[in-house]
Amino acid sequence: MRLGVVSVVLCLWLSGLAGAASPVARLPEKVDLPAGTPTYEGRVGGEDIEHAVVIPPNFPWTYTDAGNTCDFLDDYDEVCPYTGSVAPDVVYSLTPYNYMCLTVSLCNSFYDTKLYIYEDEWTPGEPYACNDDADCYSPPVPFTSEIGFVVLYPGHTYYIVVDGYGADCGDYVLELSEWSCPPPLECPPEGVEEGEPDCYDGYVDEYDGGCNSEPHAFVELAPSSETIFLCGTTGNYDDNAMRDTDWYLLDLTCDETTVTAWLRADFGAVLGFIDMSPGCENITSFHSYVMGEPYLDIQLTETLPAGEWCVFVSTSDWSGWPCGSRYHLTIDGYDSCVAVEDLSWSTIKGLYR
Repeated sequence: MRLGVVSVVLCLWLSGLAGAASPVARLPEKVDLPAGTPTYEGRVGGEDIEHAVVIPPNFPWTYTDAGNTCDFLDDYDEVCPYTGSVAPDVVYSLTPYNYMCLTVSLCNSFYDTKLYIYEDEWTPGEPYACNDDADCYSPPVPFTSEIGFVVLYPGHTYYIVVDGYGADCGDYVLELSEWSCPPPLECPPEGVEEGEPDCYDGYVDEYDGGCNSEPHAFVELAPSSETIFLCGTTGNYDDNAMRDTDWYLLDLTCDETTVTAWLRADFGAVLGFIDMSPGCENITSFHSYVMGEPYLDIQLTETLPAGEWCVFVSTSDWSGWPCGSRYHLTIDGYDSCVAVEDLSWSTIKGLYR
């Protein structure tokens, strides 16, 4: 298998796209929700870390609590990734007995929420995990929050802060669900490392950021009759306003080629196909894409026409996933295409004389 980096110099930065269904690296613009959500009496406790609502450390796989944030004070704020919040917040604490893997969700809340976690103490500007807008399934209102996968360690106390975007407050539903913690993703012997350094605050992706790099840069994959197995990293950076995007370039020469990509990641991921024929300045969305939870395999199969195509990998959110988060990507069906001449019957017979 041959891997190389190619830079494709085009004219414009890919910008102005919103939502997970676009292959941009930079955070999309957010639109405020209209005011007016249902309210009821706020709960007792939870004003700040010193008075946090204690979650039982041995809760049976799931924990749910509900309340309203409007009667609380604005004690904390984190950029994850939007700035300027003055919303009231409620704090919960959890001190696990054992190593735990959790989903922490505000998906079923009724206002524009924000959610973050501190480890052991208030660390302003450096939360343990953080999310503003999540890809929740059928939420009551848009812009609810979820930290899809977080690891908690025994001997530490974690403070879960239920907050809001801007000055928003209202009814919330906090849900914790425990996972069976999987082993870390290690690159197997047949895997080829992506080769990009881990991102960091201030990182400039000149390696394989595709249309998000300047100049545009891709990892070019050579056709192979065997499965292509890649190992890579990604994550969120610059105060959760940017995500590392990886673009793998395929040059399809057959009239039609059926390509299958599989992805397993230790983060919430998006996997997509991008048609490069319009050029970077005209790409506005994926040809197709699929999103998945950490450690769950996702697959995308498409029959694609001849031309240049990219397999795209990144985090599904712009916050909550540290740089160095790992993934395994396999690609099948990317074979060389051999043209067959239109031979007459007499020509074919002549081959055997």
